[in-house]
Amino acid sequence: MLPGDTKEQIINVGENLLLNLGYNGFSYRHISSALNIRNASIHYHFPQKTDLGVAIIKRAKERFEKWTQSQKIQEATFSEKLDALFSLFRRFLNAGGQVCFAGSLQTDFKTLPVEMQMETRAFILNMLKWSTNLLKEGREQGEFKYPGDPENQALVILTSLQGALQTARVTDASCFDAITQQIKNLVGR
Repeated sequence: MLPGDTKEQIINVGENLLLNLGYNGFSYRHISSALNIRNASIHYHFPQKTDLGVAIIKRAKERFEKWTQSQKIQEATFSEKLDALFSLFRRFLNAGGQVCFAGSLQTDFKTLPVEMQMETRAFILNMLKWSTNLLKEGREQGEFKYPGDPENQALVILTSLQGALQTARVTDASCFDAITQQIKNLVGR
């Protein structure tokens, strides 16, 4: 590992541990062992575990925002955007049965440091806002037909995807596929 890459590698390993074990399930010892570095090297970049947690969440938020602004998503139909959202979640399943950021952070939310709670809330609200706008605009354009309020529908979709990832960890990937099909049915695709 190159010296300049240490900080990024720490975030990468921390993110992987967060998605597999939850925030409370790992320590700096896990990271130092994975990277074959001393704990002091981690503390140099992230004095507290909270600092690392905030960096992981901020990076996830930036990736999501970059994804929503990508040309591929901007030019997609509403149905294609919904399928792309499914694919975004499916990547966690394909990465060894991980849960998504939202699911991992929400599970540990009450035990997270305040700074991480604030970043988690902003991340979740950003995902909810994007999903709500997708559903609202898709219905206005006649591509989606679903009952109720777009924000409530977005809540149903996001929590269903999170739950599908958690259930797939215990069963198999077919439950994730069944949930995405039900969501498509629900929005009238």
